[in-house]
Amino acid sequence: VFLRVGEAKAHQLITMSEDFFKYQQGYFSRAFISSTLNIINDILDSAAFQKFMGGAQSFFPDALKAFWREAQHMSHIPTCVLRGVLEQHTTPESLEMISNLLSKQSGSRLHDSQVHVYDAVGHPIYVKNRNGRILKNCDMGGAIQRTHHWSPLSEEVEYVKTNKDVQQASFDCAKDRHIFPFCDVNARFGIIGYAPGNEKTF
Repeated sequence: VFLRVGEAKAHQLITMSEDFFKYQQGYFSRAFISSTLNIINDILDSAAFQKFMGGAQSFFPDALKAFWREAQHMSHIPTCVLRGVLEQHTTPESLEMISNLLSKQSGSRLHDSQVHVYDAVGHPIYVKNRNGRILKNCDMGGAIQRTHHWSPLSEEVEYVKTNKDVQQASFDCAKDRHIFPFCDVNARFGIIGYAPGNEKTF
């Protein structure tokens, strides 16, 4: 429902923009209008914009159904997930607004600022088909950790890091905890082999 409303609003925005620019034609020269249109066309034709729109398309219901219909999955590969719930005293300032928005929208603060803890699973929730059932059987689950959605990042978030983030060490968590649960699960099932002499007993 949310995505359909968003699509309708996007269409309405395009219509309003068209009406606005038609009205402005009487106030600007032909050369300025042509230059502006060329700049807009260059932006819309750029690879970055096309990649962004192609990725955003996967959020729509029809694309979601097509993805899970055409996907191919092995029935014996375990899936490990990392689930997080943020805490107010370690939430980065750059995530405060989106965190409060998700809390208001979902009615719960059990999320990592972008993914609700009940949606952080290794299988589709809203699409029911054969592929979904395969992935659900392979889903190992995962313990809930006290973390936020950007906790794996370090250098990538330097430009949004504030003094408050530094003081409360928002991005200074142990980064390896995002990797080793995946490695251990795959090692347990023989997907990843241990080096000689380092075998574990489970």
